[in-house]
Amino acid sequence: MISLLHKTWHISEPSPEPVNALVQELGISPIVAGLLVNRKVTTADSARYFLDADLTKLHDPFLMTGMRKAVDRVIQSIEAKEKITVFCDYDVDGVSSAAFLIHFFRDLGVSIDYYLPERMAEGYGLNASAVRTIREKGSALMITADCGITGNREVEIANEIGLDVIVTDHHQVGADGLPDCVAVLNPHQPDCQYPYRFLCGVGIVFKLATAIRSALYHQSGWEKSRLPNLKRHLDLFTLGTIADVAPLTGENHILCSHGLEVMAESAKPGLVALKSVAGVDGKINARTVGFSLGPRLNAAGRMGKADAGLHLLTSTNLEEAMTMARDIDAINTERKETQKLTQEEAEYLIDREVDLEKDRVIVLASDNFHAGVIGIVASRIVEKYFRPTVLIALSDGTGKGSGRSIPKFNLFKAFSQCSEHFIQFGGHAYAAGLSIAENNVKPFRQAINEIGHSFLKEEDLIPELQIDARLDIENINRNLFNMVSQLEPFGAENPVPVFMANSVRIQNFRTLGKEENHVRFRAVQGNARMDAIGFGMAEAFAVIDPAADLVDIAYEIHLNTWNGQKKVELRLVDIRRCERETVTK
Repeated sequence: MISLLHKTWHISEPSPEPVNALVQELGISPIVAGLLVNRKVTTADSARYFLDADLTKLHDPFLMTGMRKAVDRVIQSIEAKEKITVFCDYDVDGVSSAAFLIHFFRDLGVSIDYYLPERMAEGYGLNASAVRTIREKGSALMITADCGITGNREVEIANEIGLDVIVTDHHQVGADGLPDCVAVLNPHQPDCQYPYRFLCGVGIVFKLATAIRSALYHQSGWEKSRLPNLKRHLDLFTLGTIADVAPLTGENHILCSHGLEVMAESAKPGLVALKSVAGVDGKINARTVGFSLGPRLNAAGRMGKADAGLHLLTSTNLEEAMTMARDIDAINTERKETQKLTQEEAEYLIDREVDLEKDRVIVLASDNFHAGVIGIVASRIVEKYFRPTVLIALSDGTGKGSGRSIPKFNLFKAFSQCSEHFIQFGGHAYAAGLSIAENNVKPFRQAINEIGHSFLKEEDLIPELQIDARLDIENINRNLFNMVSQLEPFGAENPVPVFMANSVRIQNFRTLGKEENHVRFRAVQGNARMDAIGFGMAEAFAVIDPAADLVDIAYEIHLNTWNGQKKVELRLVDIRRCERETVTK
């Protein structure tokens, strides 16, 4: 059955054996045990690791291939007082990675410079001009942050001019193999035995800093008092990790659990100012980072002003930081308007150029697209049409493209099979970027759709809602909310738990918001009742009679705080007409 939001529901049915084992060995509730098993946490040891979020249980950074060489070269620079430059990407992960290293080296009393490419003029990743500029300004060592894994030619140039390079990156290794540099730190490189492969850029520089700190103490004899407390900078780790939509599992889960607490109390002027302009106060969760703080910093990079974000995160003066944060907030407003115009152009092109009955992959190109927002708009197109989508911003005969995908289509692999059409490309399974000559757009569109037809069936183009368990309304209370909250922070690969209730009656239905696109009602199931809210769901309710129809609801459990009062309520995720066989008499 297709829901009113045009999705199919998949209800997880975890095997009872691991669920019962977790209940017995850890003394946790069956609900929490089922949620853990659904997230592939199936043993008592792995469940303790997940729930305890113990910083002492992090993996040894020297397990990462290349770490010893990287650390030795950094310590050599420190002892020789060489100039070090960080080269970073311009998204939140890249800027957070650079900021982390800058704060770390400042704490060590080491001079550190940075180079942040201008998005529109220089594009993504290393470029030859930047490498030469860094060397000309006196640096002997360059550390990349969140980039560089495909910069083989640029690293060759660095080698030729006497600039040593350490690459820290989490993107996939390119077809040309690894850059020939001092060290590559990337868990995705061949033969890397590091136990956790899903650190993003800021996670890898955190590991580098941890290893440097350890070596300075154990090898170079530094007193502990000279060594920085890296926990103070977990606010930056958390900002980059959540904004980059990295899986909140394993080490990411542990570090973000602590990092959110650090962020709430952070004294960094830049984060204090950023929280202020975003209206964020008190406790911070992953949603706050992902939807309030991260987008403002990303906006600076998208609009070609990423240095504003890096200056903010490394600021040491609160008054200056507040001025920068207000500027970034204004840039974010500009980004929203630019995004709206690009979205409208994309919808116009879909109407004219795309056959949704035949096309498996949506490829759109226009000189009216803004290169800084095409990634966001591609995500919106995927959400609406549930097809892999690539948007290409054209200018002077070339295009910069950004793609987003769906679970059954690995975008990076698809790009690899179309690589003859590109100038350059890189990315992940779900998100990838490219540069392309304008006259190659049409053959690329044809080629990737051929790949789409070979991999995607009709049913793959219907979004699936993953539901953790059936949970009747009578079982929902504050205690259950607290138990479910043990799994926070929620995010990629550890989503907010979704439950479903069958045969629900709707009472006191009303619409909310300026455009009346939200709904609020009382969900009634048997003798149990609970308040529910559905954001942006008024249109779905327009095709049913709330006063008469029984429905099945998919929902999250939230704690609503209003006027000092806290009350558990349901946040609607989806709704469908009640399946007759599930109706309770």
